[in-house]
Amino acid sequence: FRYVVLLNGRKTVHEALVKHSLNFSSRPMFYMDDFVNPKRSGIVKHPYDDHFKFHHRICINVLRNLGFGQGIMESRIKIEVEDLVRRIEMKNKQAFDPSFEIVSAVSNVICSIIFGKGWVKEDQEFLEGLNLMYSMINSANKSLIINFFPILRHFTYYKKIIDNEKVLFGRWQIYINKIVNRVVKTEESENFCRLYLEEAKHFANVTFDEDQFIGTITDLFAAGVDTTATTLRWFIVMMANNQDVQKKIQDELERVVGLKKVPSLENKPNLPITEAAILEVMRFKTLLPFAFPHWTTKQTIIDNILIPNNVMVMPNLYSVHMNTDDWNEPEKFKIERFLNEDQTQVVRRDLIMPFSLGKRACLGEVLAKQEIFLFASTLLQKFNIVPSEGEEKIFVTEKIGLTNTPSPYKVRFICRK
Repeated sequence: FRYVVLLNGRKTVHEALVKHSLNFSSRPMFYMDDFVNPKRSGIVKHPYDDHFKFHHRICINVLRNLGFGQGIMESRIKIEVEDLVRRIEMKNKQAFDPSFEIVSAVSNVICSIIFGKGWVKEDQEFLEGLNLMYSMINSANKSLIINFFPILRHFTYYKKIIDNEKVLFGRWQIYINKIVNRVVKTEESENFCRLYLEEAKHFANVTFDEDQFIGTITDLFAAGVDTTATTLRWFIVMMANNQDVQKKIQDELERVVGLKKVPSLENKPNLPITEAAILEVMRFKTLLPFAFPHWTTKQTIIDNILIPNNVMVMPNLYSVHMNTDDWNEPEKFKIERFLNEDQTQVVRRDLIMPFSLGKRACLGEVLAKQEIFLFASTLLQKFNIVPSEGEEKIFVTEKIGLTNTPSPYKVRFICRK
């Protein structure tokens, strides 16, 4: 038995994770961690200690050197944006499930950063990695309840889930180690693996931790793919189901960018309607209904309530995005809530928290925002997104696990001339 504190509402979450960020900066140990990550290696699950701060600092330095938030990162993304457009054009207006195309494009962006180059989409090694990653995510969704009710481990159904998760993580370790070793020995281009190892050598007083290194790569890969790809899948649904919004964005893109060149990050300040639509998708379909649990390192008073030391804290991001204090009719999809009166400026963007806040906010937030903007804007510039023939809407259900994902669906992309 242990206490779990739930943080509800924007002001409460902000007070805890920003104003008292250090006190809420650690992570709890879960039952399943004993089987798949007993050392809590990586960035996501690691407790907030000197070991974490050392590796987190290396990670930040390397990503900066690779151009995080700079023009060089945009060029990496655009390579995959152009390839995605080409692959969609080959569908020839036929309805299809866009999940694989979106996931593989986003995956190749993060692969170009971590390993120095992307894969051909049909490459068997690439497909094996995607299959393993999503199998682990699906398994983690199923085992989530065991972390809160460990007694379930005695039931046959959950025993099988635990055994399956052990096997999957074992296979992933073999897979990722094989690729990392090859990249470090043979890949000449700048990449996260090589730069991370070089950066670690500068700290002679700290012993290099290979498990932490591999765990960090795993976290970057999983977070860098699933969050962005899922947001884009929701964006496609919302555009297909809101043709009036889609038309407004396309008119804005034609006016600002034209049809001959693709949108760039330089255009973003002049595309408020496009940005407002992306923000509303992230609010309306909260990617992480609950941020990854935090662990207190010091007792703290939040909203006049004493939260003890050493308790689990779960920030409810869904409550931030759906409360009536900040949002009028939050259950409705309205991009106007992020626009000023004449729709020339984006407002209230700081009221949403799709990537959480504070010292444990998503490490790849900058990259994710760049990817989502470039993929989303280019898709609407190049295509009309519509439901399958004979259908007025795309009907999906929310699949709530670690993230909020849409159920499988089909959609048509009609080339705009």
